[in-house]
Amino acid sequence: MIRAAVVGASGYGGAELIRLLKAHPEVKLVGLASRAYAGRPATAAWPQLLSAPDFSPVEDAVAGAEVVFLATPNGVAMDLAPRLLKDGKRVIDLSADFRLDPAVFEAWYGFPHRAPDLLKEARYGLVELHRRELAGARLVANPGCYVTAATLALAPLFAEGLAGEVLLSAASGVSGAGRDAEGTAFAETNEDFRPYRPAGRHRHTPEIEQNLGRARAQGRWLRTWGPEDPVRLTFVPHLAPMTRGILVTAFVRPVRELKEAGLLELYRGFYADEPFVAVGEGLPRTKAVCGANAVRIALRADARTGWWVVFSAIDNLVKGAAGQAVQNLNAVYRLNETHGLALEGLWP
Repeated sequence: MIRAAVVGASGYGGAELIRLLKAHPEVKLVGLASRAYAGRPATAAWPQLLSAPDFSPVEDAVAGAEVVFLATPNGVAMDLAPRLLKDGKRVIDLSADFRLDPAVFEAWYGFPHRAPDLLKEARYGLVELHRRELAGARLVANPGCYVTAATLALAPLFAEGLAGEVLLSAASGVSGAGRDAEGTAFAETNEDFRPYRPAGRHRHTPEIEQNLGRARAQGRWLRTWGPEDPVRLTFVPHLAPMTRGILVTAFVRPVRELKEAGLLELYRGFYADEPFVAVGEGLPRTKAVCGANAVRIALRADARTGWWVVFSAIDNLVKGAAGQAVQNLNAVYRLNETHGLALEGLWP
């Protein structure tokens, strides 16, 4: 059994990690850390739990673990990860600390990176696109939630050199802001729908662009665009009056013609061996992926304007956070990737 601990276990991502790790056939959950709940039982934060370790200070929670999940605010992992790695533990980080180049990180997150040397070792944990890099990794950077939905929605088009201009609209449930986020009280979010951090201001923007640039490069389409032409897109996120889920709508100006049936064939071929990605003709819904580590994708070609529209839906707390982290655990330890993870969403 793989001995696992969760740091930041009193947040929404931490709660999902507890749920998934407790059900994983190859994992024993040995420690939970929370500054706010240290010394208290797990039920103090999550009354739905029947059994789980008590909350402890970080040092105690991770002492018996061989892999540590960091479900912590941005900036915490860059201080914790070096110590954990030095102690021989593997780290799967759910924050943004090891996803971006230090200069890009500082520009978007507002403070300098304090462990830049570890960025060379960190492996990016979007398994569908980086599976071969993850086996045996010591440090995994779990992608962002919007990033996961947007990247998987658009990667086939960039890998095939088909995408030109991209406009990205997405909506997320309130849990994506975190348990203590300002402005997420019921009275403020119920019966409301609003954009936030639009037009190049959301921190997930450079990560999405980075991923699509990699997909384009791995598809060898740099002969068309070249490294001096980075991917740039307009991204507008919205806060939706629901607890969980992300729905992405991406508008793509194609660089060459392809009919809707051809798009569907392209996507189904690209994701043919991916257990968590389903490409269908019906439009995706967030409720259909609730609780599952699933991605639902659909496509439409607008014959009148020439634009393509790509839709994707995920559960932001599962495939967008904790479920993806468990999928990364499976990839690191060369386990069956579906272990401990649901393929189908809860309904209703």
